[in-house]
Amino acid sequence: MVLLDADIAGCVSSSLSGPLDEQRQGLLLVCLAAVEKVLPSIDDEAGAIEYYERLREMAALAVGIGYADAR
Repeated sequence: MVLLDADIAGCVSSSLSGPLDEQRQGLLLVCLAAVEKVLPSIDDEAGAIEYYERLREMAALAVGIGYADAR
């Protein structure tokens, strides 16, 4: 989970400077798939679900994918 967080944060940070390269776009897509897979199994200790949902939103925005249920 820590690496997932770090990978997404790094790519999102890079996206603030301009469009992502193919490598970072690919990494974000892999990370998005991983977040979708683990979200249902996260224990909501200390707001973890909300944190990872927001992380997913940022990753999706950075790679250009919209989530209809995003807050």
